[in-house]
Order: sequence, then structure tokens, then C-alpha cells
Amino acid sequence: MRVGLDFGTTNSSAAIYDGTRVRLLKLDPVNSAPTIMRSTLFISREGAPFIGRAAINHFTEGNVGREIEYEWRYLGDQELTLAEVGTVVQALYAVVDANAPGRLFQSLKTHLRDSSFTGTDVFGTRYTLETLIAVVLRLILQRIEAELGQPVTSMVLGRPVHYSTDPKLDELSITRMRRAAEEAGLPPFTFLPEPTAAALSYAATARGEQNILVFDFGGGTLDVTVMRIDEQGRRDVLGTDGVPIGGDLLDRRLVMGKVLSHFGEGATLGPRKMALPAVLLDHLSEWQTIVELTQPRYLNIIDEAVRIGDKPTELNALRTLVRENYGLPLYEAVEHAKVRLSDEPRAPISMDAPGIKFSETVERWDFERLIGPDVREVAACVDRALAGAGLTPHDITVVLRTGGSSRIPRFVRMLSDKFGADKLQEMDVFTGVAAGLAIAAASPQYQK
Repeated sequence: MRVGLDFGTTNSSAAIYDGTRVRLLKLDPVNSAPTIMRSTLFISREGAPFIGRAAINHFTEGNVGREIEYEWRYLGDQELTLAEVGTVVQALYAVVDANAPGRLFQSLKTHLRDSSFTGTDVFGTRYTLETLIAVVLRLILQRIEAELGQPVTSMVLGRPVHYSTDPKLDELSITRMRRAAEEAGLPPFTFLPEPTAAALSYAATARGEQNILVFDFGGGTLDVTVMRIDEQGRRDVLGTDGVPIGGDLLDRRLVMGKVLSHFGEGATLGPRKMALPAVLLDHLSEWQTIVELTQPRYLNIIDEAVRIGDKPTELNALRTLVRENYGLPLYEAVEHAKVRLSDEPRAPISMDAPGIKFSETVERWDFERLIGPDVREVAACVDRALAGAGLTPHDITVVLRTGGSSRIPRFVRMLSDKFGADKLQEMDVFTGVAAGLAIAAASPQYQK
């Protein structure tokens, strides 16, 4: 059985194709939409892995609202050889969260281009980035084979056009993803750019000669592909481009632009009116980096800020956010507001928990102001893809939008201004790529 797998930054999906019909597979039975799985991994203290909605549920139930308790823990002995002293044995200790029930990982795909992130310690076990991704892929493969009732014989995996604008980091990302897939024990596989897969999905039912531009805007990257379909249905990729801008980055724009005031931004400390250390609020730029503030040296600074700061309510909310693991709920609230802004002119970002209570209304125009530089960079990416294909906007027959972020009105308006609203067509934003990968998997051209 040949399968197409879209392992995305935010969501993942898989499908098979029988020559006439695409069938989406149920990767996440716990999710409200079983054919869409959040690309999350939770590893319990005992080492048990969970993926998708179950991963988020395990993290939320065990961590949110739980105050972190640190203790010094003995790690072992290390021999040190020192000049004029000789060899001595030194005991190693570390400060650890004594009661953490597990670790949650999101957006692992984004870290492929981060050469500084090689791995992490999870309750005494070292996991490389490739191993973390391999765990997710292995469990996905098991779910696919359980649903199909037979082994998967080959796969086509989606990949961004560019993981990074730096060619070296782009190549590193591809190498790491290949290693992860091999470590997961996947059957023979090939990679296919995600927007090319989306174009294949469209081309399966298209009629007549057309020039297609695919605008694939997901959680981690924006990818553009320009493809020509001839009268016989043959497909020819004319140009591609991509930038590392996605929905996760847009969430961060909202947090840093609209939410920081509720966690102490602008506070001054003590009689000398010293500014709150910027490093604290900088860590709110991602929910994963909020966890880094739980280190004792940061917690001490936060506690002191609460004691002597002139915004005790907001600073106490910061302490609660950090100490009681509310980073993920904060980012989920922000993402929910971002999604609502695609249909409504304004949306609230709100939290109501012991120690954190606020509601901030975000106007769509203000959100568009915050993401202005990203819109310009995305527009430039589209222009480069067109130039690489040797075409102009007038030459494009249809613009296919896929990926959750492709629904954001500001980007839809940018495309409408460039190509004309009548050329825009929305695919299934979460599973369109998986459908195309399944079509590719069934084609001898893409089989390994």
C-alpha cells in the first residue's frame, strides 16, 4: 500500500489514492476531526509517548495549574584531572522539576533548520531532534497500518520548498528529516515539495491547459509553486520559492504586540524605577521558551519584581504564567483569536485562571499592522516564484490557496490585488497537501 504523508509543523494528515478517489486516513481518533492530527509529542516521566490531541490532553491535565517544584538531584560522579592536584572525583548535581509528569513538544519540524538545537534531555534520557521526530513518525505509521489492515510498502513525504533561506540550513533540514524517517523505520520513501503536492491534487480533476500558482501557507513556512498543466494533463513545475513564515510566527506577533502589557510590560521596579528586565518578556515570544523562565535564576527575578514592582497584578500574572505552566493555554487563546479574525473584524484574547485574568480585544486592522513586514516578505516570495517561472500575474489561470494561514484576509487581499479575486480558489486547507501526496505515491514517477 502506497501512502502520502503530510507531516506538518502544526498539523499532519495522510491519504491513499486508488486511481479515482483520495481517501484521508484517521490519524487521530481523539481529535474532533480524526483525519487531522496536531503534530505534537508528549513523553511521560516513564518514557511513554503520546501524539496528537492525546499529547496535548496529557500535558494539560498534568501540568497546567501545577506549580513547579525544584529540587537538587544527584546525577552521578565525574572524574576530573587537574594540574598539580591530580585526578579527583566530583559529584554532579542539577536543579530539576521534581514532579513534572512529562514533556510536550510542538512544532518539531521548525527546529530542523536550527543547527544549535541538536537534542534535549527528557527525564534522564537524551533524545536527538531526529529521534523526537522519529517517535512521532513511527506512531503515525502504526496508526496508518492499523487502519489499512496491511503494511505500507512506500510513502511520499511532504517537505517545504525551503526550510530556511540559508542554503546550508536548508540542506541540514533535509538531511535531518531523512534521518528521522529512516530511524522511524518508514518503508521506502521520497520527498515532494508540499505546494507541488497541492498542485497535483488540483490537477487530478483539472481540464485544459492551465498555469497554476499554489500558495501553501502552513504553521511553519510559506511555499509557492508555479505549475503548468497541458491538454493531456501532464504537469510541469516551472518555479518554486518559499520563506520561513507561518502561522506560528503570526501568533508570536500577536503575543508580543498585544498581550505583554498583561504580564508586566512597562513595569518599573523599586524606588529607582528600574525597568523590568527585557529578557523576561522576550521569553514570551514562544510558549516553549516560556518554560525556560522556570529556571530558578529567572524565578527569583520574577518573585523580586512582584515584590517591588509598580504593576503587582500584571507581574503576579507573569509569575503564574511561568510557575504554573500556562504558556500553552495562552498561545492556544491567541491562535483562537487569530482564526476568528479571518471571519470577524475583531476578536478577544482572554484568559481566566487563578492569578491570570484579562481580556484584550484585537481589531483586524491592528493584527494586519503587526504582520505588515511578513505580508511584504510573502508578496516578494510570490513575485520571485513568478519570475523564476518566467510568467506574470496575468499568465496565471488559477491561484490555489491551502494551509490554515492562507485564510487570513490580509494575504487573501494581497493575492487578489496581484492576480484578481476571480482567480483565487481555496483547497481543503488542512488536507489538500496530503491528497496530492497520495496521488504522487500512486504514480510510478514518484516511487522509490
